Amino acid sequence: MLRLLIVAVFLTVSTPALAVKVGQKVPTFSLKDSKGKGYTLYSFKKKVLFFWYEGKNSKEQNRWLKNKLKKLYDTNKINSKMWESIGIANFQETAVPNFVINMVIKSEMKKTNATILCDRTGKMMKQWGFRNGRSNIYLLDKSRRLRWKTSGPLSRKQSKRLIRLLRRLVKQ
Repeated sequence: MLRLLIVAVFLTVSTPALAVKVGQKVPTFSLKDSKGKGYTLYSFKKKVLFFWYEGKNSKEQNRWLKNKLKKLYDTNKINSKMWESIGIANFQETAVPNFVINMVIKSEMKKTNATILCDRTGKMMKQWGFRNGRSNIYLLDKSRRLRWKTSGPLSRKQSKRLIRLLRRLVKQ
């Protein structure tokens, strides 16, 4: 009986085997933004891509870093023609109705001029290995290989390393 319980628990937990590892190419995706416009991985043409996978409760974990990167982008301190940030809303993190989440996303898009995609089913979370309830940051290079991944709040030291990596990837 205990064995059956262990097997049942194991089968219901999402497996980290699907998680993308640093150095691997990420799987493509097909998501829509809150206005219904469709995107795939190859919709984004810039050399380096930041993906922020967050939900209602985790979106503030690294807000300070997003603000810092936005400032670097807006002032072109790191060539803004070469990189961009894409938000992905995790609809699995809360029981708030989807139409409310969509209103919040539209407001955020208008306020920040950001692209925010919607992972309504959690499929991308499983495919890429994002963690629920955490601010997930993935950085991809020009060949769409994962070069950085983190889940949860970043320290100042980690953010400096991440920004150095961004500068290096933009110059390559």
